[in-house]
Amino acid sequence: MNVTVLAAVQGAAQALPISATGHGAAARLWLRATDSDGWVVAAQALAAAAALALAVRRRLVRALGEGARAIARPSLFRASPPARDAARLALGAAASLVVAAALRPYVAPWRDAPLAVGLGLLATGAALASSVLAPQRDDRDEVDAPSLAGTIAAGAAHGVGALPGASRVGAALVLLLWLGVRPARAVELALALSVPSLLVSGIAEARAFHGPAPGAGAVALSLLAAFLSAAAAAAALRALAERRRTGALALWVVPLGLAMVAYARALPGLA
Repeated sequence: MNVTVLAAVQGAAQALPISATGHGAAARLWLRATDSDGWVVAAQALAAAAALALAVRRRLVRALGEGARAIARPSLFRASPPARDAARLALGAAASLVVAAALRPYVAPWRDAPLAVGLGLLATGAALASSVLAPQRDDRDEVDAPSLAGTIAAGAAHGVGALPGASRVGAALVLLLWLGVRPARAVELALALSVPSLLVSGIAEARAFHGPAPGAGAVALSLLAAFLSAAAAAAALRALAERRRTGALALWVVPLGLAMVAYARALPGLA
């Protein structure tokens, strides 16, 4: 049961800007859940990637189709909005993967440290709260997509979201909102940037798994729990963004961060 709960929590936290690493660490500490040597992480990452791809499927399919055509006809990158989307997604995903890979050696030792996770959650909550102050332009003045430089910056922020207690979706989303991108469009870009990173993470965890093969039933339950929770969370995030209420999620993230910091202070050996 704990394994399924962990998969559901992680799936939702991959789509909502509330920190998958922070919720995973909290679940492992307080629910006594385990990763089973990584196979749960692999299953939930791949299922969440599928759910997020489904959530942004219309724009993603158009971008991939036009992007493939533009490889043979580079002029399409200037003339076709979906082709430009493909270029933005490629640049943003590349920036995210590079930054996350550079941080990985420093992140691993602190993945479950309550103090590091708690501080990361507090930073995530502050970033979410700041979105309330982001310039709220008239709909005609908001942009449908950031510049290439803005896309690379959003991708880099997405990669920084791999830090303990941080949120990939949240980091990219908040930056895009501050750049003046329409909230619904910012959500689509932030979720789309998460698909490649989740696929890479899931495949890496699956390849690194050397323990006994988990039961098919447990795998199926984890996949289903992560997929359904990620799909529901993606829809909820879109609804919140359209109402310009993503900052309200700080009311959940900040108390969780304070709880993790308090836990670290109560049990300093785990900090």
